[in-house]
Order: sequence, then C-alpha cells, then structure tokens
Amino acid sequence: MKLTLTDAAIAKINAKVTNDERILLSLDDGVGPFSDAGFCSLETAYDLIVVNKSATTPDYDQPVETNIGQWFVKGYSQTYLDDNMKIDVKNNNFVLSGDSGVLDSAVHLVHA
Repeated sequence: MKLTLTDAAIAKINAKVTNDERILLSLDDGVGPFSDAGFCSLETAYDLIVVNKSATTPDYDQPVETNIGQWFVKGYSQTYLDDNMKIDVKNNNFVLSGDSGVLDSAVHLVHA
C-alpha cells in the first residue's frame, strides 16, 4: 500500500509534528493504547497518532510508505485500505481516501 499526502496535508502535519516524532495511521477499533473505542456502526474511523520516535508501538506492525517517510499501521487494518491511498485537507479536516472513495472525512491528528 502507498499513501500520498497532498501539499495541504503536509503543511498541516509539518506545523504540528517535530523531527523527534513519527506518525501512526491508526484504525480506531478499540485495539491498542491509542484507540478509545471500537467502531460499532458501519463507519470506519482512522486517526493520525503522533508518538516519539523511540515509542514502543507493537500493535503497529506494518510499514506504509508515504511521500513524507514511513508510517506504521496495525497490519490487519490494511483490509480497509486500497493499494493507493491519499490524505488531503478539506474544511480544516484530514480526509483519508482511496481508489474506492472517501474512507474517513474527519481524521484527527492526536499527540499521544
């Protein structure tokens, strides 16, 4: 899977993430320390979790190549993702979409 960030998304991330931090693309499914609750509707929710580069994140076991570096996801969460994904900014929200359409129109950037 490849994830491309638009210039607007890169600018928004660069304003909030330092060089000592890294990003996890996290399915909000109730699994792991960064997920409050699983989804119980037909909606799929993702968050961008910002952690220190040295943080231990065993649930995030699969690398994802982005145009701003490597991120990690929970391996099984790739089931919901297309081969080509994109993160853009619309109405001041991050929007995660792929070849099949918009997956999440309100992705939050969260510092853990």
